[in-house]
Amino acid sequence: MDVGSANVAQKWGGRTAETNRQSWRPLLADKQAIREVVAEVKAAIGFVPDPTATPQKAQEMMLALGIREEDNIFSCGIIAARDED
Repeated sequence: MDVGSANVAQKWGGRTAETNRQSWRPLLADKQAIREVVAEVKAAIGFVPDPTATPQKAQEMMLALGIREEDNIFSCGIIAARDED
């Protein structure tokens, strides 16, 4: 360990980056387990991804369903939550 590394390890209570990384390991989620749960949920609801989907198509679909842009139904909840503070 060079002098710079020794100073860093000393600053962090003698812990190196490797020991710090290991201390975080219990806080990290098991990504494979999450992928499996998401796959189960997608199968249960019949979700089929559309590789041709675009924001423009989504907007056209919403307009066709009668959702008006000026209603801001998606952002009004966010704005209301911000105003609660």
